[in-house]
Amino acid sequence: MGSLSKVKALFGFTSPRTLEKIIPEIELLTSSFSGKKWTGNSELQADFFGSLYKSEFYEGESYPADPAFAARDRITRAPKAFGFVDLKPEIKITEAGKLLLTGKREDEIFTRQMLKFQLPSPYHTQSKSLEFSVKPYLELLRLVKELESLSKTEIALFFSQLTNYKDFDKIVEKIINFREGSKSFKGSRKMYVAECFKKEVLEVFQQEVQDKNLKTRESSNISLQKFIKTKSSNMKDYADAFVRYIRATELITFQKRTFRLVILPQKIEEVNYILKETDRKPLVFKNVSNFKKHLFNPFSVKLLSDNKDLLINKIEKLGLTEFDKTASIEELKDILENLEISVKSKNIEEKKRKLKDYKELPDILEVFKQIKKKEVPDAPLFLEWNVWRALVMLNYAKRVDGNFVMDIDGMPLNHAPGQKSDIESEFADFGLITEVTMSGGNTQYKMESESVPRHFGKAKESFNKEMYCLFIAPKISEGTLAHYFNLNRFNTKLYGGKTKIIPLTIDQFIEFVKTGIENKFNNPEKLKNWLEKQWQNNQEMEDESIWSENIEKSILKWAS
Repeated sequence: MGSLSKVKALFGFTSPRTLEKIIPEIELLTSSFSGKKWTGNSELQADFFGSLYKSEFYEGESYPADPAFAARDRITRAPKAFGFVDLKPEIKITEAGKLLLTGKREDEIFTRQMLKFQLPSPYHTQSKSLEFSVKPYLELLRLVKELESLSKTEIALFFSQLTNYKDFDKIVEKIINFREGSKSFKGSRKMYVAECFKKEVLEVFQQEVQDKNLKTRESSNISLQKFIKTKSSNMKDYADAFVRYIRATELITFQKRTFRLVILPQKIEEVNYILKETDRKPLVFKNVSNFKKHLFNPFSVKLLSDNKDLLINKIEKLGLTEFDKTASIEELKDILENLEISVKSKNIEEKKRKLKDYKELPDILEVFKQIKKKEVPDAPLFLEWNVWRALVMLNYAKRVDGNFVMDIDGMPLNHAPGQKSDIESEFADFGLITEVTMSGGNTQYKMESESVPRHFGKAKESFNKEMYCLFIAPKISEGTLAHYFNLNRFNTKLYGGKTKIIPLTIDQFIEFVKTGIENKFNNPEKLKNWLEKQWQNNQEMEDESIWSENIEKSILKWAS
């Protein structure tokens, strides 16, 4: 049971980073450890983490020093709080969890469970110094609707302070003042935001500052400056988590160009229904057992999509008039879901068509700038999406498919799954996978040294064609460069022989795309020749540094 006694602001779930990642982890936990004791059982928790670490879907770096703690970090946060697993008296999948594992209508399941998350609850006891009374995800939805859009910075600075729903208007006023203040501030936007964080941290944690209780976790530095920096960083991390999780409802999308959160236009009616019909006040339960009955029941929160007339109306609005209107609600949802998949596919194809006339090149270049500055809500996800847009723009592939998930509006929703490459391009006689990462240094090497060649090997087997791989990152770490340089030179049975991985920085990739467009690229053979030449150089050149410098020099000529 968590205590809110030392909590001064709302917290998001930062592990796992996206809600979708909990699905295979819940499946692993409940299929292998159901019926066993979790609480206080460090040995079992460590065993679970060992199984998770070996799984194909786990994307962590090195094995943790305390695997039992790492297991608790992943299971006792979101999976437990959202009611997908019961850990007491023994491990058990709940009805909500069972429904989630069916893979059907995940957005709807996430919405219902997130709306039930409340502070306080039998899982989180009330604070003595601050009266928590809030359903955070309900109020976040309301805030986006009320203000028409919301940035991640505004979530970090102000939404995090909405510990009681009665303070909603006060938070709205703060955000409006923040927006007005930015117009008159004499200085850069960065300076303005930094000053606002300092002001808000001092206000939220005024008691700690007054008591000089400035120690932060994992640091011996007890200066006020360090305290403000750490608390600001925590607020940003939680804002990032809130953005990633609320997006799983698919009620929210990113506003084009600004990347602020907005209500998805197609879901306005559903959001209005939720905001009108869902009680803002946290429910009171006599005991944990009653709370669990409510939390574990996947249908204890009603959504507009439970209304049969509305479902029929939405299906008809999407152009289908001949269907069985006496079908059950779940059958009608199936019809609607298939129609929405069809609409999404059409939207993505339309987006591809628009990309091919080069008009969106300035926007693609601007988004790369924002990604490098981490001014987008989820830089790794936006890097996958923007690289995909650039490759589609280059054109002349039989297909360019991103394995990441887009929403119905064509905006990026979730990363490519761990067992798949980020982007696949297929040409007549060769294939190209593209892997991207925002990581750098040793972390980049740890995260990408095994997965990238593994994806290469799988793609080579699947495509049954000559295969290449572009690896794109803000900077290529020395370890990663050396690893790929050597891996490309030796046969590895697991990867289908010698890999052909060509590393590029984001800046080099931008020049690569611009060169292709300036030279009116229309011959895939030129691309294949360039890729093959870089690999041939890899076989002949003395070391990885010389190889990397040669790649740099060749970029401006590849499409000429």
